[in-house]
Amino acid sequence: MAKEEKKAVKKADKAVKKVKKKVKKEEKKPEREAAPVEAWESTALPKSVLDEIASIAEQRNLSKQKADALAKHIEEAYVLLRAEPGEAVGIIAAQSLGEPGTQLTLRTKHYAGAAEVSVGSGIQRVEEIVDGRSKAKYPTMTIFLQEPYSKDRNKAERLAKTFIDVRFSDIGEMKEDFASKKTTISLDEGKIKERGLDEKELLDKLKKNVKNAKTRQRKLNVEFTFSKREPLLRMRRNLLKLLNTRIHGVRGIEKVLVVEQEGEFVIRTSGSNLKAVLKLPEVNRERTITNDIMEVSNVLGIEAGRTMIFNELYRTLDENGILVDLRHLMLLADLMTFSGSIKGIVRTGITREKKSPFARAAFEETVKHLLDAAFKGERDDLQGVVENIIVGQPVKVGTGIVELIMKSK
Repeated sequence: MAKEEKKAVKKADKAVKKVKKKVKKEEKKPEREAAPVEAWESTALPKSVLDEIASIAEQRNLSKQKADALAKHIEEAYVLLRAEPGEAVGIIAAQSLGEPGTQLTLRTKHYAGAAEVSVGSGIQRVEEIVDGRSKAKYPTMTIFLQEPYSKDRNKAERLAKTFIDVRFSDIGEMKEDFASKKTTISLDEGKIKERGLDEKELLDKLKKNVKNAKTRQRKLNVEFTFSKREPLLRMRRNLLKLLNTRIHGVRGIEKVLVVEQEGEFVIRTSGSNLKAVLKLPEVNRERTITNDIMEVSNVLGIEAGRTMIFNELYRTLDENGILVDLRHLMLLADLMTFSGSIKGIVRTGITREKKSPFARAAFEETVKHLLDAAFKGERDDLQGVVENIIVGQPVKVGTGIVELIMKSK
């Protein structure tokens, strides 16, 4: 998005230079006050653009004549960029996104030098976003840190290790002897050191979590002996539950990688848990992001979800060298989020919300939708594109939006 902003600033600077050249040719007037915004209220420009023109006029000390000329020049460009009344913006956006989508390939992108942290890219990522899936296939986070962690790699790496979700099954193995009703859990010293865990604390947790059994410890091996009356099924269920117990880290984060980005150290993760990570004091809450759109929407609200849909689609297409007008992406993001929750372009999402039975039937499950509409006695007002095509009427877009009756003399 920074590239787009730079382009916009360059365009504005060019426009100002053009205006200055034109004004130099004309007679100079003594009045040097910046033009007030009220003078341009009759233009088609939005208030935000008018405010920007006023601030440029003030910063560059433009006369009223120059500021008016700048506003006129910007208005001409703005009018050319506007959609025509009655233009079928939806179908144009769909075609503009669908056609380049055929160029995308099924592949998985790996960060340079780290096959550990992978993120879906290409058509599979676009499908995932557009379908509004409840869980990302490759959830990943970019965690920005507060100082001193962001400036010191060793501190950042030590902190990153504390994020990894560790279970007993990750650092040990279980051996079962059903005949004598004995089970031994052996912890791996190398894996414990690798994750920076405390051996004594782990052994104490192991003993506390198993009930109705006698425990005996030999170094990093803990043996549990159950009574002969203990049912085998219950005994095994309890031990499997123990192995899956989280003993360290943030739930859902499987792997971490510390990378240097623009002069600071950042943690990239495989797996995501935005709510838990944002609570940590070492984390920069304003910049930390995840690629799981549903999670962003649930934690930060629907507007953040809308922005994520737009950003993720733009990033995926940009990575593959595909240029799409940003307004098409904005329209899609708006359509998916206007109801207050993220709904995908699938039969259980946006299509289900349509009032027209014909529009619902045209997408999927045709017979089911028509039968349901018939049973409920639904009425179709034929306002959309699909409905009018089905019944053979002119579509209400473009010139079809105008209804004129000519009276003959």
